Amino acid sequence: MTPLEKYPNAPDIFHAYRHWLSFPDVQRRPGGWEFEQRFYPDYLFVGGASFAIHRTALKLCQGAGLDIGAGLWPLPGAVAIDLERGPGANRPLSSIADRSQDYVFSSHCLEHITAWEDALQQWIAKLKPGGRLFLYLPHPTCGIWRPGSPFVGDGHKWAPNSEIIQQTLARLGGRVIAHDDGPDAMESFFVGAEFGGEARR
Repeated sequence: MTPLEKYPNAPDIFHAYRHWLSFPDVQRRPGGWEFEQRFYPDYLFVGGASFAIHRTALKLCQGAGLDIGAGLWPLPGAVAIDLERGPGANRPLSSIADRSQDYVFSSHCLEHITAWEDALQQWIAKLKPGGRLFLYLPHPTCGIWRPGSPFVGDGHKWAPNSEIIQQTLARLGGRVIAHDDGPDAMESFFVGAEFGGEARR
């Protein structure tokens, strides 16, 4: 019998399943995966984590803004920025003028960046005075997203947590205006901060 991933135009997920099952601490279970004796439902593996936070983010992200690392699922109304795929593919951040945006939104992107604090400074530079930065990130207790796990390999460079993010944004001149330390249903947390200018309501 031919393995599914050997068929022409086989979906990428077939290859991913075979790879994950090659690890002894990964087991397929009905409706999801067991890793290190914890169950993770299938919806965590298909992308689009940002959908879980859109409603909350849109309360703070209004006006002209960016979604950095948007992939296939940009925040509604935002200009998508992405290095590889989706409507923002190959649109560099450098094409956006500094101090031109009301907000910058980013979901499950910062953990892919080794020099993440430098990246934050670049993102903040795009904000107008009083602009807002909204970060949605994988929770550090989520084993499948831990750097080096079978599911992300070296794609995740570090494991952010709410405290580190809040402290860093404050040091970079931000005022944290909203956060949820999580984990939520997407095994994630968020932090929103405002930079410069008079406080907005």
